[in-house]
Amino acid sequence: MATKKRGSVLVCFSVWIISVIFVGMNVYAGEPVEGFADFHIHQMAEYAYAGAWYHGSHQGAESSALSKCTGGSIFGGDHARTIFGPLNEFLGKVPGSDGDTGWHFYKKYGYPDYTGWPRWDTIAHHQVWEGHLQQAHEAGLNLYMMSAVNFRPLCEVMPDKNRMPGLSCEDMASVDVQLQAALNFADQRDWVEIAESPEDARAIIHSGKLAMVLAIEVSELFVEGDWEEHLDFYYDNYKVRSIQFGHQMDNRFTGVAPHHFVFDLFQFLEDLRNGDDQLGFDLDENGKNSRGLTDEGKAMAQKMIEKNMIIDLAHVSEQSVSDVYNIVAENEYYPFNVSHGHLRSIMMDEKQEEEKTTSDETIGLIRKTGGVFGLRSGAEQVKTYTQSGVANNCDGSTKSFAQAYQYAVKGLKVNVTFASDFNGFIQQLRPRFGGSKETCGASGSRSTRNAQQDMQTNILGTEFDFQGFGHIGLEGDVIADLKNMGVDTSDLENSAETFIQMWERCYDTNRAGPLSTVDMDTTGIE
Repeated sequence: MATKKRGSVLVCFSVWIISVIFVGMNVYAGEPVEGFADFHIHQMAEYAYAGAWYHGSHQGAESSALSKCTGGSIFGGDHARTIFGPLNEFLGKVPGSDGDTGWHFYKKYGYPDYTGWPRWDTIAHHQVWEGHLQQAHEAGLNLYMMSAVNFRPLCEVMPDKNRMPGLSCEDMASVDVQLQAALNFADQRDWVEIAESPEDARAIIHSGKLAMVLAIEVSELFVEGDWEEHLDFYYDNYKVRSIQFGHQMDNRFTGVAPHHFVFDLFQFLEDLRNGDDQLGFDLDENGKNSRGLTDEGKAMAQKMIEKNMIIDLAHVSEQSVSDVYNIVAENEYYPFNVSHGHLRSIMMDEKQEEEKTTSDETIGLIRKTGGVFGLRSGAEQVKTYTQSGVANNCDGSTKSFAQAYQYAVKGLKVNVTFASDFNGFIQQLRPRFGGSKETCGASGSRSTRNAQQDMQTNILGTEFDFQGFGHIGLEGDVIADLKNMGVDTSDLENSAETFIQMWERCYDTNRAGPLSTVDMDTTGIE
């Protein structure tokens, strides 16, 4: 009997060992994760634009990664000077800001005093240093999309002096450098790991690490050769799991959504250079780009579905959104997403005219597929959402973000994540305290600004109060500030799980759809 008993124990032990080996990372399959997600970060942006735009680094000692800078002269410098003089200032100039793309009449100080940067409007200074990324992780950031970005025309207007040796202005060459840097970054640290699947993401987060998902955002995507071979290459070799169809200019896959006059100009010049009959965007009677997905774009969408990739429709035309929806509907409502966007209905009238803003109708399509919307944090003035419970009395701050966030979750009822778009040429949430021209400054009116400043209460006691959303490490402070206002932030705080569930839907062979949107309520904006 003893022999049989020992044999039974050995069998049970062997079964347990085998189950451990084969289950492996599946131990956390389906178990909810904690923390929030950021759908769009350009962590490796110092390598974009041939290294000519951004000062600072994503890694290394704080003293060197966030060191002081000058910006240089019109003939070049340490960053962000263009050969067209004030062009870069038009990109950075917004109400309440001096524009921070390199026109430095005084030295911009970073470490150790931080009198110049990081701060909310520093669009030419690095905002995703690894120490700040760890700070965000400790505050609850557990998943983020690292998007390799480039835009050749913005690189070519930079003086040669600004460029890093060995770096190219070409989009895909720049992407290669950034993706390799991301792989190296994760490989050399024990607190961050690349997620190649939703199962990976769950296991990484449950182990206490930060999950990084890799993506690409460029205009000149797979310009030459067989796009399918390129797609396979980036999927297999660089672990890319999401690719935007377009960025700032039309390409072989899609038409894009116009939004800034600088990119209108670049599209015109590119068409002229290529000898195209159509110069500039082909706009319809409503000012929207009439170009949707090309045949190659439709084929790539189908191929991405077959590879269970995350479909991201940020920057594409509304016609392309419609085209993609038709494709995903034929694939049992495969989810599609907008990784970073503004909700059109809550924006001011002038901003609503930009096709790049996301309409309520598009949000409805995202919901029908089980997708996610990345809500851009930004410095803009917005309209008031009467159901927000937050006074809209500090234009461009977390109080503005609260209006958009509450409209998303209470009205549109769409799944939401952060979309900081750090290092993406955009200003961030403004400070609510400090009494300067930038505090509550998005309206551009001095009298409005002064009146709003006097209304601010509930100071956090961190640098966020006076510097605004200046770097990724302050993402937890955004949530804390919203909570101080009485906002229910549970949708944001649990957005890592929301993101993973969306990604799991990509793999689900029993997807149902369309999902119901009858509870959407677009009222309450004034």
